[in-house]
Amino acid sequence: MSLSRRQLHGVWVAMVTPWDEVQAAPRRDALARLVDRFAQAGVDGLFILGTTGEGTLLSPEERKVFAEATMEAAEGKLPIIVHTGHDRTSIAVELALHAKAAGAAAVAVSAPARYRLDESELETHFLLIAQALGDFPMLLYDIPCATGNPLSVGLLIRISEQAPNVMGAKVSRSDWEAWEGYLALAESMALFVGTDTMCLPALEIGASGIVSGPANLLPELYVQVYRAVRGGDIAQAKACQDLVRRLCQAVHYGTPLAFIKEGLEVLGWAVGPTLSPLRPLRPTERAELRQALTQLSEAATTGGARR
Repeated sequence: MSLSRRQLHGVWVAMVTPWDEVQAAPRRDALARLVDRFAQAGVDGLFILGTTGEGTLLSPEERKVFAEATMEAAEGKLPIIVHTGHDRTSIAVELALHAKAAGAAAVAVSAPARYRLDESELETHFLLIAQALGDFPMLLYDIPCATGNPLSVGLLIRISEQAPNVMGAKVSRSDWEAWEGYLALAESMALFVGTDTMCLPALEIGASGIVSGPANLLPELYVQVYRAVRGGDIAQAKACQDLVRRLCQAVHYGTPLAFIKEGLEVLGWAVGPTLSPLRPLRPTERAELRQALTQLSEAATTGGARR
């Protein structure tokens, strides 16, 4: 079931993709366990096949298979936003329509990444996808560090005026000037902060929620940050945000991505290795990660977030 703009809020885990490269298929047992883990942690939904989800390393057909498997595992438990961005507009349309038909709550679409596009090209790309979806909710996904194509607030406004189903954006940027522009639209748009170190300030002044990759590891911590801000307990929110910062440092901000996937294994949630060409962790990296996650897990689950 699709969501309204006001339902697009809270904590959404940018979920890893448990995938067997040999079988070219989802690791369904790991996926089911992970979905249950996140539901029990109190998150509001899942964001799949984005950067943390290795979506661009899968073929369009593999992305469809994984989206279907995730929605099957999450049915009745958590809504799902599917990232359906692709360099080719027609394939992005195809993936978006598939997600809609398969039962997603919304889609998120990043800019193409191969070519540097001007705003007229970006506008045409996003509008073709949005209009193909009819009234089904769509978010722009602004992640210029990955695509090389930053999105502007003006672009979001122009697209949403022509396609009202474009309800907001997931913004993975750390430049505050860009965020100031986005947050000026907070009353009328769903705005998700995708840069973990900015969760607290962005939520304080209008962001709708969080979409986080490191939240795969300690989802409860992100739920604490969000609920503390919404409840007006800024001291608690600051303490939780400090733990988020430390978590991001422990996983090297997800670079390489194996810090998150192997971190899940350290915590007892094995999901398999990263996809080629992403590398596994070195033994020293794995040992340091284990030590850091043990300390952070204790702090997050025993009240250590409150000072």
